[in-house]
Amino acid sequence: MPKNNKKTSPAKKIVSAAKRVVAKTVTEVRNTPIPKIAKKAAAPRLVTHDAIAKRAYEIHASGTGGSETDNWYRAERELRGL
Repeated sequence: MPKNNKKTSPAKKIVSAAKRVVAKTVTEVRNTPIPKIAKKAAAPRLVTHDAIAKRAYEIHASGTGGSETDNWYRAERELRGL
């Protein structure tokens, strides 16, 4: 019995190749919720006394600060990321 010698068009070849690529790159959707990855608690950054003093002065010089103590605590919070 002779084999079927049909030629496929270049467009069909491209579509077929594209389907194979998509089939390899697409992942199926899971039926379960994605588990949340527990984040490690960020260690407080080590901030020097001089860095806090400099930032407190910058706050004071900007005119948006309050008392010396308020500026100091604000500078600490900003630098430590709290």
